Amino acid sequence: MATVEAHVAIGEGETGRISQVASANYRWPNSEVPRTAERLRDVTAVAIASMTYVAEGAIRGTPPRNVDQILDGIVQRDLIPREWVTSQSGVLHMPNGTVHLRYSPASLSVEVLSVPQDRFDGPGLLIRLPDSENTTVGARYFESMQLDGILYPNPFAPLPAVISAGWQQRHFKQTQLPDSERAQLEQWAKSISTK
Repeated sequence: MATVEAHVAIGEGETGRISQVASANYRWPNSEVPRTAERLRDVTAVAIASMTYVAEGAIRGTPPRNVDQILDGIVQRDLIPREWVTSQSGVLHMPNGTVHLRYSPASLSVEVLSVPQDRFDGPGLLIRLPDSENTTVGARYFESMQLDGILYPNPFAPLPAVISAGWQQRHFKQTQLPDSERAQLEQWAKSISTK
């Protein structure tokens, strides 16, 4: 978090004399909640960058062939840090976990799975774009309900399989998109993916 050290001088005769105020630098505790929030921010960024790259390719008539082409494209555009890239196909390594990017060329869909490095990094996280099974709840992601022994769903598993593996849906609280605009965006995404 940013802090500001304010220097205030009252009057015109105060030259060269500024009182130094020691600002209290707050540090978040090194615990599960801030680590999970950081991982959710990162996995969301990867999901948005990846889906944007896929949609752009579909509009041009040249959708990506595989997950490595997507990662190469978003790295070249500096949408994610280069130091996250690994030699494994579709795998990114981040400070508190590993992200697995999954891609379905047939439906032009991405699925991003964030695997925590250890239990103190929080639960597993899963984002799908577009989220075609989501018709009413708003923007969502999935979170594993346990920290140990997490069962990871198969790529693009149906929603009942994700839930039976011990995952629950969560809503992005920042969603402020009106339903009418959301419906327009979903229609646009469907029209792009069917071409």
